[in-house]
Amino acid sequence: MNGMRPISAARLAIEAEGHRHLVKRGWLRFLHLENMPPLVAFLGYCLKLTLLDVSGRKNALDVQVERVDIALPGLPKGFEGVKILFVSDLHIDGQERLAEKLIGLIEALTYDYCLLGGDYTFRSDRESEVATSRMVKIATYLAGRTEVYGILGNHDHYAMGECLNQCGVKMLINSSVCLRRGGDIVHLVGLDDWHYYHADDLALAEQEVPSDACRVMLCHSPERYNLVAKAGYALYLAGHTHGGQICLPNGYAPATCATIPRSLVRGAWQWDDMQGYTSRGCGTSGLPFRFFCPPEITLITLHRQ
Repeated sequence: MNGMRPISAARLAIEAEGHRHLVKRGWLRFLHLENMPPLVAFLGYCLKLTLLDVSGRKNALDVQVERVDIALPGLPKGFEGVKILFVSDLHIDGQERLAEKLIGLIEALTYDYCLLGGDYTFRSDRESEVATSRMVKIATYLAGRTEVYGILGNHDHYAMGECLNQCGVKMLINSSVCLRRGGDIVHLVGLDDWHYYHADDLALAEQEVPSDACRVMLCHSPERYNLVAKAGYALYLAGHTHGGQICLPNGYAPATCATIPRSLVRGAWQWDDMQGYTSRGCGTSGLPFRFFCPPEITLITLHRQ
């Protein structure tokens, strides 16, 4: 498919509401952290009161480069050793120096493709000029190095996707693209956000993808793991959870804002025959702090199994 797929009716209807981001999940929505902004604000107040906000902000800028090797069954020979830079959940207007930090880290890396996993803005109820200007800088830099593919997250408006597309990022809005190495092909499929917009459409996204092909899924949240595994994908790349962002000293995440098994909250995982990786993200959401859960960008090396 050439160009960026038009906005879906599902996304358009919710964007038109124009109110604060809320997750719609029946009566359980009242127990969901994303639906309790006063509680989030109170937590932030407590951190400031105990002076932990200073270290929390410092932790939030301590971005790590996670190097991960993933073996995939059916990976074509030409893709052995291919490196993918996976950058998710930037929430770039939430931290003043994050854009420069990321570009500095990426400058030292060598990779073949870059994938952007959504959630480019900190706020979700309105478009942010600060986020747009910073993402233009990052996207232009990335597109000048390698091919870049991206999706939208639950914090993103369609306009952000259009902006990134103009900067050279090929946005996959329920669509796919062929990655080619010599005569070999891997199909990269990108879904629109399910977590908030319910705008994902797998059947539409893989219209041009053979069912027996090696397929990689790029989806903002890991919450579609079961659907994608049953469809026979080799790899599922996601973000959204931030790994918990504010965790206990043993790494346990009290809140993940995703309905998934604990094993899928962060890092490498497997579901049935499908490999997966959930990034901790490189930004913050709700509060600009991190504890016992450093931010990351991920350098994935693919191997044949």
